[in-house]
Amino acid sequence: MSLAGKLLTGILILLYVPLNVFGWDWQTRVTVIVRNQPIEAVCNILEKEYGIHFSYSRELVNLSRKVTLTAQHQRLKKLLEDLFAPDDIRFTRVGEQVVLVPAQRTTRTISGYIRDAVSGESLIGATVYAPALKQGTTTNQYGFFSLTTVKDTNSLFISYIGYGPHLQAVTAKGDLWLNISLQPTGSLKEVVVSARENKLQEQTQMSKVKLSTTELDAMPRFLGEVDVMRTLQLLPGVGGGMDGAGGLYVRGGGPDQNLVLLDGAPIFNFSHFFGVYSLMDANVVKSTDLYKGAFPARYGGRLSSVVDIATKEGNMKAIHGNASIGLIAAKFDIEGPIVKDKTSFLLSARRSYPDLLLNAAIQSDNTLGPNGDFKAFFYDINAKVNHIFSRKDRVFLSFYKGEDNLGLQQTTSDTSAISGLHTYNGVTSRFKMSWGNTIAALRWNHIYGPRLFSNITLNYSSYTFATQYGHRYVMPALGETTDLFGKYSSRMENSGGRVDFDYRPNPRHAIRFGAITTMHYFKPGNSSFENKGTPVQPLDTLNNSLRVVGGELSLYAEDDWQLNPNLYANLGVHASAFLVEGRVYSSVQPRLGLRYVLPRNWAIKAAYTHMNQYIHLLSSNGTTLPTDIWVPSTQRVAPMFSKQVAIGVAKTSSNLKYEFSLEGYFKSMHNMIENAENNNITNTGATRWDENVIVGKGWSYGSELMLQKKKGSTTGWIGYTLSWSMRRFPGINYGEIFPFKYDRRHDIEVVLMQQLGEHWEFSASWHYNSGTPITVPVSSYAGTGNASPWDPGTGQPVIDRYDNWNNYRGADVHRLDVGITYSKQKKHWRKSWNLSVFNVYNRKNPVFYYMESDPVTKQRYLTRVTLLPILPSITYAVKF
Repeated sequence: MSLAGKLLTGILILLYVPLNVFGWDWQTRVTVIVRNQPIEAVCNILEKEYGIHFSYSRELVNLSRKVTLTAQHQRLKKLLEDLFAPDDIRFTRVGEQVVLVPAQRTTRTISGYIRDAVSGESLIGATVYAPALKQGTTTNQYGFFSLTTVKDTNSLFISYIGYGPHLQAVTAKGDLWLNISLQPTGSLKEVVVSARENKLQEQTQMSKVKLSTTELDAMPRFLGEVDVMRTLQLLPGVGGGMDGAGGLYVRGGGPDQNLVLLDGAPIFNFSHFFGVYSLMDANVVKSTDLYKGAFPARYGGRLSSVVDIATKEGNMKAIHGNASIGLIAAKFDIEGPIVKDKTSFLLSARRSYPDLLLNAAIQSDNTLGPNGDFKAFFYDINAKVNHIFSRKDRVFLSFYKGEDNLGLQQTTSDTSAISGLHTYNGVTSRFKMSWGNTIAALRWNHIYGPRLFSNITLNYSSYTFATQYGHRYVMPALGETTDLFGKYSSRMENSGGRVDFDYRPNPRHAIRFGAITTMHYFKPGNSSFENKGTPVQPLDTLNNSLRVVGGELSLYAEDDWQLNPNLYANLGVHASAFLVEGRVYSSVQPRLGLRYVLPRNWAIKAAYTHMNQYIHLLSSNGTTLPTDIWVPSTQRVAPMFSKQVAIGVAKTSSNLKYEFSLEGYFKSMHNMIENAENNNITNTGATRWDENVIVGKGWSYGSELMLQKKKGSTTGWIGYTLSWSMRRFPGINYGEIFPFKYDRRHDIEVVLMQQLGEHWEFSASWHYNSGTPITVPVSSYAGTGNASPWDPGTGQPVIDRYDNWNNYRGADVHRLDVGITYSKQKKHWRKSWNLSVFNVYNRKNPVFYYMESDPVTKQRYLTRVTLLPILPSITYAVKF
C-alpha cells in the first residue's frame, strides 16, 4: 500500500472511532432529532452516540417533560441550554460527566385582587398566567390570587369569561401587589377567546358545575322568574321534585342530603310556594357552584351535593339597580357605593301577590262567606354591606329574610229550629300556615402575606314552620260557643363560625386548611289544642315539645398538587365530631381526586369521597314540603355516612367552544332513616321521634354524559343520565332491596340559548325522565267493622293488600319550556320584555297517584293528579 493509501485509511479509522475515546467539550457539534419524547430520551441519545454521561437525582431533577427537537451539528452547550432552561435545570461538567441540579433561581410572589372595572365586584375563578414560564393560578372566591414565579417574569396574562383579556407588564423584581380591573364585554358572545382560559381537562376537580349569571339570565322563566334551583335541575345527575316544583335530588340522594350555602351560611329550605320558586332572587346572585361528588375537604355535613351560592358585593363605583313586574311577583334591587371605592351596599326585595288577584274574585261571588278571607304570598329581602379597610382587610355583612304565608278563613251560617223557634248559627273556620328562613353572615378577609389569605366567618341560620287552625261555632239561642284552637310548630337553628386559610407556596401547590364549629338547636315538634268556648270547659292541651342541642366541630386540610407535568392530585381530609345528648360521634373522612392528562389534551379523572351527615329530615311522602322536620342524630340514631367513587373523562375543544364530560359513579349510604308505618311526628301521642323510625342502607350508581357549547350566538347543552337508586330497611319490603322513590332510570336534558340579532334572545329547555316508583295495592277485599278504611266510591269498607314496596313505576315525565326576551338600551337605562311559556305542549305530568273507585262498576283504579298545565307569563324589567 502506498503512503497516500495508508494516510487515507488512518483518517477513515479516526472518523469511525467513538468520540469518548478522545473526549468532548462544550464546543462539540452534535446532531439530535426527536419528536414528542421526554428530555431523558435526549440524554440517552447523547450518551449512546457521543459518550456524554449525565448524573442527576431523580428526586430533584425531573426529565419527564416531552420535547420535539431538531438539532443538526449544533454546539453541545447551546443544545443543553435550550433543553434545560424551561425547567430551571443547571448543568456543569465534573470530570467526564454532566451533572444536573435544580437552578437556584430567586423567586418572588405576585398577589392581589382581580375585579370588574365597572362595578368593582371581585371576580371568582379568573385565570392569572405567566406565558414565559407556562405557569398560572386562579382567583379564589373573594377574587384574591397568589402566584410565586422567578424574578425575571416580565408579564402576566389575565382572563375571565365575559371580560376582555388583560396583559399586565411586570417590571419590579421583588414581591409585587396588583389590583387588576377587567372590562366586561357586555355579552357572552363578544368574549375575546384567549389561549389560557381554564379548560375542563385542566381542572382536577370533577363532578362540579359552575353556573354563570349569563346562562342563568338566558334560561326560560317560570311565571316570569329566573330560577337558580330550576336551572340546576337541568344538569345531568340532578333531579327535581314534582312537576314545576323545586327541590334537588342528586345522584339518588334525598333532599336533606344537599348542603346549600348562601354566603357561607346553610339554608334548610330553599324554596317558596311549595317549591315553585327558589329562595334567591337571581338578580343578586354572583356565582353558583354545584358539587355532585368528589367534594373538596373544606365541605362537610351532607352526603349528596353542595350548592355554594355567593351574592354580589355591591357596586363600588355608581348606583345601579333592577326592577321587574310579572303576573305573580314583583321585585327590585339596588346597589351602589356608600363611600366610593371603599364601602358599598346591596338591597333587594321581592313579593308575590296571587292573594291580591284571587281574593277579589273570591269575595265577589261570596265563595268564603261574608267575612271570608284568602291569603297566599311570599316575600324575601336581601341586604349586604361591603367595606374595604385596607388592601389586607375587608369585611362583608349580609342578611336574608324570607317567608311564605298561606291563610284561609271561611264563614258560613245555618238555620236551626229549637223549641219551635228559628235561630241563626254562625260557623267560622280558620287555617294559617307559614314557614321561612332567616340568615345572617359576617365575614372578614385578611391577607397575612403574599402567599397566605384567610377568611373568618360568623353565621346564623334558622328555619321555622308553624300552622294554626280553629273552628268557632256560635249558637245564640243556647248561649253556647264552641271555639276550638290548635297549633303546631317546629324550629331549626344554627349558629357557628369558621376560619379558612388559603396558602399558595408555589404554582404546584394550592393548600387550604381551616376549622368549623357549629351549634345546632332543634325544636322538631310542638303541638297544642284547646277549647276556648263558653260556657268555660276544661282546658284540653297536649304538648309534645322536643328540644335537642348538638355541637359540631370540624377540621380540614386539602392540597391541590401537581405531581408531574401530566399527573395532578387533590388530597384532603375532613375530620369532625358531634356531641348530642351526652354522646360523641366522630368521623375521619378522606378525600382524593386524581387527574391525568392524556394525549390530544384529554384528561381522565378519578375521585373517592367519604362524607358524614349528623342531621336528618323526617318526611312521610315523596315530595319535599315545609312540614318536613329536621332532627339530629341521637343516642338511638347514628349519623348517616356515604362513600362515593367516580371516574370520568373530560375535554374542552382547542377553540374553547365545546366541552365534553362522561362520568360514572357508585355511592353507598348508611344509617338512612325512614318513618315507621303509620307513625308521624305530628301525632299528639308521639314522645320521641327516634322511637318511630327505621334505620337502613342505600345504594346509587350510574353514569352522566354532558356535551356543552359555550361560545357563539348559539349556546346550550345536552345531558343524559342513566342511574339506579336502591334502599334496604329491616321490616320494610320483607327486608329486601327495593327501588327508592328518587330512582329515575333515564334522564335527558336539552337546553338551547340563541341570540337573535342585537335585541332578541330565544331560549328553550326540554326535559325527560323515567317515572318514579310508587307503591300500589295488588288486590283488595271487603273490610268489616269500623276499623276498616272507608271507600267513598263504593260506600263500603275496603282493605288493600300490598306485596313489595315501590312495585309500580309511574308515567314518564317530559316537558318543553320556551322563552323569548326583547331588550333595548336607552340613554341611562335598559328595558326588557320577556315572554315565557311553561309546558308548551300541555303535558299532564303526574304529581301523585291515588286509588279511586267507580260507583257504577264498583271497580277500583289508579288515578294520577296533575297540577301545572301550559302556563304563559310576561315580565317587564328595567335596569339602570
